[in-house]
Amino acid sequence: MRGGGFYDANSSGQRSAMDVFLPWLVDAVAEIPLPEDGSPIVLLDLGSSEGGNAIHAVRAIIEALRKRTKADVWTFFDDLPSNDFNQLFANLFPGSARALGGSGVYPAAIGGSLYERVAPTSSLHLATTFNALGWMSTLPAMRLPQFVSPMAPSPSASEKGVSVSEEEHAPFARQAREDMNRFYRARAAELRTGGKLLVQVFGRNEEYSTANGIVDGLNDVLLDMVRAGRIGAEAYEDFVFPVFYRSVEELLSPIAQGDASPEFRVDKAEARECEVPFNEEFARTGDRRAWAESYVGFIRAFSEPVVASRLPETEDRPELVAEVYGRMVDRFAADPDRYEFHYISLGALLTRL
Repeated sequence: MRGGGFYDANSSGQRSAMDVFLPWLVDAVAEIPLPEDGSPIVLLDLGSSEGGNAIHAVRAIIEALRKRTKADVWTFFDDLPSNDFNQLFANLFPGSARALGGSGVYPAAIGGSLYERVAPTSSLHLATTFNALGWMSTLPAMRLPQFVSPMAPSPSASEKGVSVSEEEHAPFARQAREDMNRFYRARAAELRTGGKLLVQVFGRNEEYSTANGIVDGLNDVLLDMVRAGRIGAEAYEDFVFPVFYRSVEELLSPIAQGDASPEFRVDKAEARECEVPFNEEFARTGDRRAWAESYVGFIRAFSEPVVASRLPETEDRPELVAEVYGRMVDRFAADPDRYEFHYISLGALLTRL
């Protein structure tokens, strides 16, 4: 994610998507077994980024806990070691205040991948992850010479020669499944019996994918830059955006088939399309340019480090990165229908057996 507060400032769409399912866990707090020995309640959020959205979710969970108990709460925020943890702590203690309330709440941070163990065995009462599980842990050794994503292009953005074959898609689907296996195994080890896990992530339903518009725009812009001689054709053909947009069935398949995590019971699971502020504002005003700028800011907040790492290592790489997003704004503003965006949010509430 892009740091320095940029992600927080451009992630209102992610908050809308997480808020669709956060009430499931808030309500389920009434069911979790609480410690009777004076030990703290332990909560872990995975993929916390700069913390703005994660703190919003954790605050709601703590408020629900306080209706049951005054026990201490130890809440951990996890992300990759490269994350902007300075911004996370600035959000946790704004102006030297405490974003999570007064006494009895103890925040801390953990550096580590959500596909690995990050907490001791049977230490957690609650765990959450929002808008993070779509990022793949690694990329298969498969080039995608005719598109920048393992997901198919949007039907509204079809272009001759732009495609992803089943043969090209298959290794990414296998890796995405193994990522889910690893995620559930890690959480099963960390959660106590009766503990709750809320999983929310962008994905797809039978009609739309959250990928539509995002990867189509990125693909179009990179092709434009090849044609303009700004990057070479090989750079485009080697470019793979490392995100997989699952269905609900793919999200839960390791549990449903019992090959990774029979230790969980699925309490609820579904896909919902959620409204995002820049789409709502566009519907109200019809201002294409403002919509495009907000939409691309949202994309840039989570994609810029990946885009930068996959462009040629030249002295003008920062300029190339800025050009990618500038061209996206121009394309989106010129043809909103081609880059229509639907945020499909998947949610699953699980209980550790």
